[in-house]
Amino acid sequence: MADEIKQLVVGISREGEVIVKSNRGRIYPVKLSEGLEFGCEDLFRDPEREIYAVIDTNVQPWECVSIEYL
Repeated sequence: MADEIKQLVVGISREGEVIVKSNRGRIYPVKLSEGLEFGCEDLFRDPEREIYAVIDTNVQPWECVSIEYL
Protein backbone atom coordinates (compact mmCIF):
# COMPACT_ATOMS: atom_id res chain seq x y z
CA MET A 1 0.00 0.00 0.00
CA ALA A 2 1.19 3.54 -0.75
CA ASP A 3 2.38 5.83 2.03
CA GLU A 4 0.44 8.78 0.58
CA ILE A 5 -2.64 8.93 -1.61
CA LYS A 6 -4.44 11.82 -3.31
CA GLN A 7 -8.21 12.13 -2.99
CA LEU A 8 -10.55 14.72 -4.54
CA VAL A 9 -11.80 17.28 -1.98
CA VAL A 10 -15.59 17.70 -2.21
CA GLY A 11 -16.31 19.65 0.98
CA ILE A 12 -15.54 20.54 4.58
CA SER A 13 -17.25 19.13 7.68
CA ARG A 14 -18.48 21.17 10.63
CA GLU A 15 -15.57 19.78 12.63
CA GLY A 16 -13.07 21.22 10.12
CA GLU A 17 -12.22 17.95 8.41
CA VAL A 18 -11.95 17.77 4.63
CA ILE A 19 -14.52 15.59 2.89
CA VAL A 20 -12.89 13.56 0.12
CA LYS A 21 -14.09 11.23 -2.62
CA SER A 22 -12.08 8.11 -3.38
CA ASN A 23 -11.49 6.70 -6.84
CA ARG A 24 -14.12 4.06 -6.06
CA GLY A 25 -16.72 6.74 -5.25
CA ARG A 26 -16.69 6.43 -1.46
CA ILE A 27 -17.04 9.75 0.39
CA TYR A 28 -15.48 10.16 3.85
CA PRO A 29 -13.95 12.81 6.17
CA VAL A 30 -10.20 13.10 6.78
CA LYS A 31 -8.66 15.01 9.68
CA LEU A 32 -6.22 17.81 8.82
CA SER A 33 -2.69 17.39 10.17
CA GLU A 34 -1.60 19.78 12.89
CA GLY A 35 -0.71 23.20 11.48
CA LEU A 36 -2.51 22.71 8.14
CA GLU A 37 -5.15 25.37 7.50
CA PHE A 38 -7.99 24.85 5.01
CA GLY A 39 -11.42 26.46 5.10
CA CYS A 40 -14.49 27.35 3.04
CA GLU A 41 -12.73 30.32 1.49
CA ASP A 42 -10.04 28.00 0.13
CA LEU A 43 -12.65 25.58 -1.18
CA PHE A 44 -14.41 28.27 -3.25
CA ARG A 45 -11.38 30.38 -4.21
CA ASP A 46 -11.19 29.07 -7.79
CA PRO A 47 -14.18 26.89 -8.76
CA GLU A 48 -12.58 25.91 -12.09
CA ARG A 49 -9.72 24.02 -10.40
CA GLU A 50 -9.91 20.66 -8.66
CA ILE A 51 -8.55 20.38 -5.13
CA TYR A 52 -6.83 17.23 -3.91
CA ALA A 53 -5.95 16.20 -0.37
CA VAL A 54 -2.65 14.39 0.06
CA ILE A 55 -3.34 11.80 2.76
CA ASP A 56 -0.76 10.04 4.93
CA THR A 57 -1.90 6.41 5.25
CA ASN A 58 0.80 5.41 7.74
CA VAL A 59 -1.07 6.96 10.68
CA GLN A 60 -4.41 5.90 12.13
CA PRO A 61 -6.76 7.58 11.56
CA TRP A 62 -5.51 8.87 8.21
CA GLU A 63 -4.46 12.54 8.09
CA CYS A 64 -4.41 15.12 5.31
CA VAL A 65 -0.83 16.44 5.18
CA SER A 66 -1.21 18.91 2.27
CA ILE A 67 -3.65 20.35 -0.24
CA GLU A 68 -2.94 20.54 -4.00
CA TYR A 69 -4.77 22.62 -6.58
CA LEU A 70 -4.89 21.21 -10.14
